[in-house]
Amino acid sequence: MDKRWRVGLVVLAAAWVVLLSTPVQAALISERQEVAIGQQTAADIEREYRVYTDLTMNERLNRVAGPLLNVAERKLAWRFRILDDPQINALAVPGGFIYATRGLMEKMPDRELAFVLAHEIQHVEKRHSIRQLEASLYRQLGLAAAIRLLTGGRVSEGTANTIALANMVVANRYTQDMEREADSDGIRMMARAGFDPMGAVDALRTLQRHNKGSMPKFLNSLVGTHPLTQDRIRHAEELAGSLAVHPAPRSDSEIPPTDSLREAQVMLALESDPPGLNPDPDLMRQALDMQAAPPAEGRLEANQGLIVWTFPETLNEGQVKDRLLTQEMPRVLGARAFSRYGVSIVRIPQGQRRGVLLVR
Repeated sequence: MDKRWRVGLVVLAAAWVVLLSTPVQAALISERQEVAIGQQTAADIEREYRVYTDLTMNERLNRVAGPLLNVAERKLAWRFRILDDPQINALAVPGGFIYATRGLMEKMPDRELAFVLAHEIQHVEKRHSIRQLEASLYRQLGLAAAIRLLTGGRVSEGTANTIALANMVVANRYTQDMEREADSDGIRMMARAGFDPMGAVDALRTLQRHNKGSMPKFLNSLVGTHPLTQDRIRHAEELAGSLAVHPAPRSDSEIPPTDSLREAQVMLALESDPPGLNPDPDLMRQALDMQAAPPAEGRLEANQGLIVWTFPETLNEGQVKDRLLTQEMPRVLGARAFSRYGVSIVRIPQGQRRGVLLVR
């Protein structure tokens, strides 16, 4: 037999051995390669669509995502971001990159948002985009060439091969079976994480109501190119109705008890002139919610600011007011003027108090 034929048969045989001996979930693209492809895809998306940096909206996104990630099977470096787009949609990118549009965040309450995020997480958990990508490579290159590409060390962040693979991820679209699997396992994930799974039904109805006739900008996305049929909603309703909600485990993420006296004192200081701020019920609720997992430090955005500070319970009212108005607020906000606020003061260990102040 000609030497070239023998080499070719060896390569083909090795390819089939790799394919047949690799578990379906692991397949041929490794997790390291998956993350590299995801990083490239995410970079391309964020170049084309502006990332929305509204502080409060991003805090809410991560707050809802947190319990879902606690029950996720794959321990990836998950990242959640908002795209500044009015369309109601969401997008999962291989390797743990999840995007929600500004329109979706504005239209859906937490229980519906939880389903959307769980649905997108399941696309990554089940490696749907990667499975499509492997199938495309087999069709276009042939099995042996696909394995040479994937095992030759030429798939890493920034390489020409990775850029091409990222483009294929964006160009593909999920099958109806994949969407149904993401629905089903996303609803189960909601229940395990402590969310009411019936929120999935409401979310699908919201999508059906707002996306009639609209052309999605992303193919591998929540809306995609497949219509939200009544059968899909009925399936979600039946499954959600059969599941018991698992109460969220008690943990350090619970909101500590409020120090009502200190909070009232701080509110009076904020409403005095200066700074002359007005209380905002929505910001008050958000400030309290953030006490469950407060950021390490304050931040200043274009139209809002966040201040997180701690102080001992032994400080008197004047000292608390002085600390906030003459130290914390100037340090974070500078000379920027705001008109509304939300504040929360809670008791934390070692006789300390923690304040969260949102201004807009």
